[in-house]
Amino acid sequence: MDEADYERALHLELMAMGIENECQVPLPLIYKGANLDCGYRMDLLVAGRLLLELKAVEKLHPLHEAQLLTYLRLAQMKLGLLMNFGSLVLRDGIVRRANSASRALKPRSAMTAGTPIDALSYEVIDAAIEVQHILGAGLLRSVYETALAHEIKSRGLHVDQRLPANITFRQQLITSTKQIPMVVEGRLMVGIVCAKKLDSIHLARQRSLLKATQVENGLCFNFHAMSMATEAKCFSRQFKR
Repeated sequence: MDEADYERALHLELMAMGIENECQVPLPLIYKGANLDCGYRMDLLVAGRLLLELKAVEKLHPLHEAQLLTYLRLAQMKLGLLMNFGSLVLRDGIVRRANSASRALKPRSAMTAGTPIDALSYEVIDAAIEVQHILGAGLLRSVYETALAHEIKSRGLHVDQRLPANITFRQQLITSTKQIPMVVEGRLMVGIVCAKKLDSIHLARQRSLLKATQVENGLCFNFHAMSMATEAKCFSRQFKR
C-alpha cells in the first residue's frame, strides 16, 4: 500500500489504544531566531515526544535516516523511529535513532592554506562554516541550502536560487530539469553536497552545472564533513583548484 495508507491506519490504531498522536505536523527550520519554512512535516508525533517517520519502499536508504535525524534536530526531540512498511517483516524495517547532536568545531579561519581566494569566496566560505557550526552534520541538503542562503543574505549579499540549468548544444537550446542551486552576487556559483567525502565526481557534477551559468567560478561545500575548512573546494570553468 501507499505510505499515506499506513500512516492513516497507524494513526487510527494508536487512537484506539488511547495513545495521543498527530499526523503531518508542520516543522519549520529555526535558524538564528528566523523561521525558515522548508516545507517539512512529521508523519506522526506520538504523545508529543516520539517521532515516527513512515516509508513503504523495498529497502531503506541512508537518505531516509538523514530525514529522520533532520526532523529530530529541528523538533528538538530525543527519539525517533523510522518504519518501513515495505519490508516483508515489519520488525526488520524499523530503525531507532536518538538525537545526539553536537555542534561542529568552528575553525579559526575560513582560509585554506595555499589556496588563492577572493573576498566574496572568503565571505561565502565563512558563512558556510557558520551554518555547519550551528546545525552540525548529518542533515538533509535542503536544510543547509535554506540556512546558507539566509546566512549569506544576512551579510548583505544578493542570492539567486534554483535557476534553470539550460545549456546550448550545436546552437540549440536544451531545457533541463536540473537547477543551479545558488548564485551569489551574480558571479559565484555555490553547490552543496552531503556525503562521507567530497571526491572528484562531486566536483565534476558541480562543474557541469557551472557551464550552464554565466559565471566563471564556483564553490562546493560538503556539509557532512567534520571540518568544513577541509571540504570546501574552489573550482572554475577552466581549471581545477
